[in-house]
Amino acid sequence: MSVADRLLAGETVTVDELRTATWRAVFGDRVGVTVFLGTLAWVGLTWRLGFFSNDQYTFANALLAVVDGHLHIVDPVYGPPSGATPGAVLVDGRVYGRNYGVVLVSALWYVLLRPLAAVADVGVLLTGLWALAVVGVGRGVGRWHDRPRDGLLAGLTVGGTLFVASLFVATPLSTRWLPLVALQLTTALSAALLAVVCYRLVTRLYDRRIGTAAALTLVLASPVGFWATLPKRHTVTALFVAAAMYTLYRSREASTRRTATRFRALTYVWVGLAAWVHAAEGFVLLLAVAAVDLPTARWNGPRDLGPVVAALALSLVPFVLTNVAISGDPLAPPRLLDAYTGDVLSGTGDGATTGGANGDSGGGTPVDTAGASGGDTTSGRGFRLPSLASLPAGRVLGQFTASYAALFDPVRLVRVFVRTGYVPALPPGKDAAINLSVLASMPALGALVGYPILAVRRRFGGVEWPHPRAWSPARVLDAFTVVYALGLLGLFFRALPTYHMLTVRYLHPLYVLGAYWLVRLPVVRGVVTENGRSLATAYAVTVAVAVPAYLGAIAVGGLVLGEAVQLYALAALTASAGVVAWAAVTTVTGDYRRGGPFALGVAAGATTTYLLVAGLSLFPVTGEFLLPLSRLLGEHVHYARLLGSSPPA
Repeated sequence: MSVADRLLAGETVTVDELRTATWRAVFGDRVGVTVFLGTLAWVGLTWRLGFFSNDQYTFANALLAVVDGHLHIVDPVYGPPSGATPGAVLVDGRVYGRNYGVVLVSALWYVLLRPLAAVADVGVLLTGLWALAVVGVGRGVGRWHDRPRDGLLAGLTVGGTLFVASLFVATPLSTRWLPLVALQLTTALSAALLAVVCYRLVTRLYDRRIGTAAALTLVLASPVGFWATLPKRHTVTALFVAAAMYTLYRSREASTRRTATRFRALTYVWVGLAAWVHAAEGFVLLLAVAAVDLPTARWNGPRDLGPVVAALALSLVPFVLTNVAISGDPLAPPRLLDAYTGDVLSGTGDGATTGGANGDSGGGTPVDTAGASGGDTTSGRGFRLPSLASLPAGRVLGQFTASYAALFDPVRLVRVFVRTGYVPALPPGKDAAINLSVLASMPALGALVGYPILAVRRRFGGVEWPHPRAWSPARVLDAFTVVYALGLLGLFFRALPTYHMLTVRYLHPLYVLGAYWLVRLPVVRGVVTENGRSLATAYAVTVAVAVPAYLGAIAVGGLVLGEAVQLYALAALTASAGVVAWAAVTTVTGDYRRGGPFALGVAAGATTTYLLVAGLSLFPVTGEFLLPLSRLLGEHVHYARLLGSSPPA
């Protein structure tokens, strides 16, 4: 009997048993721990300090308000003194933020960091933890190769050397960064857990080698690494989608009705947590889970659906309580309320001292979420029954309809999924060419061209689909990813492309689905299983060559920011074209050995190159980094320095 079953049965368990059970529930095994530590070590390299978009001022001010014991912002410390930044809303003369699902968790980190800052340098402490993560990765890699002592020695050597070197160049971390660091800790840990969930899911589908490759793809060859330390919702919502995929699969894989019901109920828990962070994305996740879960479940009796409904209701409690505390309407999240435009607060904020946002607000979601009936839905803060204005069914339906209609616009499809560049439809002041398409953000997705070929084969091969309740766990998961992708496109596509989307961030969970879709392709799994060494070599050589070549091209060509980003976009699309050609030919012929390791390795290496150059050279807005060595390196490779001017101080 598991520890969970014993606890539910009222039995006692020891502390060691509880600790072991928690460790296994989170990480699964030692490889999962290595993936977790490796992700933190990787994102730490480009962990920059600065407000990348103006809505992050709102999050930091909301965090300080929560720490002071209330949800509303009284004294905006970051951004303009008026506190009028994207994401701030006004209710009864009080100013609130949003993304409280992230803010409230981050407040716990801030409460831990603030007393530490009084007795030690938080920057040095976090650098030390990063070095320990490097040591843990060395040990984990050594265990993988059955050489744990050598791995531990290598980890200690590398981690210790980097930590000591950091001490020589470290400067005190200003306490003004603590709220931002707290927010970044939440997103960075979410990215690490996202990689672990991906590893565990794919490992259950296939084996540890494929699972590890999927996790590495997500971290090193997708935009997950770009957004991991940027305190926005995208990494967190992607984590909940991956968690829903994992528990949905476990519910279909379970051999007993009780275990299946438990994982099935847990799948709906992620829905409520996602809604707490972003209500619309939580709604889409609910639709996708319900649309796939109910028709494919083996049991749908009251004893099966009761726990599911209870789990969903409990998961929505934070969402409902937050809404009631702010607006009095349990179904009106801050995104539905009236935007705050100033004239209420007069704080101590000074945006010039806390980093800029590259001229873009970056705070809006390209969805019509304005209040539907003026001030009627926000006039009181006491509990009231949900109003019709908080359930704009007609507007939501119209939004999805418009998005699906836009999918038939070939120009828009190309700009979102293939090549973005400049967008004539955007105002000139917001049309900076810093945006990448989905394919340029993750060129390895070119391999998905194999799916239409497989579909044609299935169609003419006479393969019949069984009844949904007879579907395999993998097929249920396939259906979920398709339904969720369609829901996400329906939510956002009508407003894309838009400004400051960088890696089409509004569709960020698609990259998680993309990593899953890649490993579901037999030809991709064949390369990982039989040509893993060649694949790793092609990847490493690409990164080693491309990083200095990219920086050199920026310096020699005198490329400004937009030009530098679009140069990468062209290179990434070229790499993706190679993946497309290989996947198409290979899916037809079945010979994945020819060109596969090279094509996939170059595509993955191209993304890693961009993550490094973007993090260290293109997008640091203040010149400050969490790691002292990254700051030192960033001072020398910042694109302003490459162009002969001074980088930001």
